[in-house]
Amino acid sequence: MTTPRIDVHHVAKLASLRLTEDEATRFAGELAAIVAYVAQLDALDTRDVPPTAHVQLDRMPLRADEVTPCLPRAEALAQAPAVEDDGFAVPAFVE
Repeated sequence: MTTPRIDVHHVAKLASLRLTEDEATRFAGELAAIVAYVAQLDALDTRDVPPTAHVQLDRMPLRADEVTPCLPRAEALAQAPAVEDDGFAVPAFVE
């Protein structure tokens, strides 16, 4: 099976990333390796493997909640791309 050519710049655009040509060259090889590995997995016979409906969160180790100092509001907002009414400004997604 041949690995399809991956348009790294298109993938980067979808992820809102800007890549240099050196990065694009490196990531093209890495993405091709990932696609090749998925193709290997696709070749496996999984007819007798039951589907996974969800991750078993009841088996996840939990830690106790602890109150710890947080980032001061002014410092957090200073790093935000947009601020409105003393909070983070985000695009509306519900009409």
